[in-house]
Amino acid sequence: MYKVRATYLPREGTWFDMDYYLREHVPLARAQTEGRLNIARIEVEAGTSLLMEPAEARSPCVFSLYFASPEDVEAFRRFLTSADTEPLRRDVPRYTNCELEWTVCEVIEV
Repeated sequence: MYKVRATYLPREGTWFDMDYYLREHVPLARAQTEGRLNIARIEVEAGTSLLMEPAEARSPCVFSLYFASPEDVEAFRRFLTSADTEPLRRDVPRYTNCELEWTVCEVIEV
């Protein structure tokens, strides 16, 4: 299993509208990827902070997509650079001013 993670990186004056994100942006993302990508699972992490320092906020949101194969990850990589993501890019300023960082990893269950 592979996980692609979009981490919203905070900066000075960070704001993030989680209600809008869940109500509007995530459904838009699902619509843009439906029938184009083999997504095994989607999850949203809200309000990440340090475990031992709960007041120390890290990311207001992490969006994760799970894929079964490296080929599925590659298809997503191609999708990210396509014009099909334009509606998603235009929507970002409606819910945040955070910088977005994309990462990928293999998930190994132990």
